[in-house]
Amino acid sequence: MGVAELGGAVLIAGVSCINAVLPAVAGYRSGDGRFLLLASANAVLSTLGAIWAWGQLPFGAPGWSAVSAPVIGFVLLVSLLVLASTLWPRPT
Repeated sequence: MGVAELGGAVLIAGVSCINAVLPAVAGYRSGDGRFLLLASANAVLSTLGAIWAWGQLPFGAPGWSAVSAPVIGFVLLVSLLVLASTLWPRPT
């Protein structure tokens, strides 16, 4: 169990969960499926982060929930890029 891995997994879960809200609302209001796909991708990343965080806790989590720091760093970069893509202003 590493503190860095646990912190990264919790950060992935939190950022992705927060980032799923705005595309879900936009998809609901506009009916555009692209927003719902983006919200679904963030929900999957959030679930993955939660599974990894569970794997880092000393509660006897299954072996398939363990992850290493490089993988968490890569997925954290992906979740931050997805967040940046939703926050970047549209050209007018």
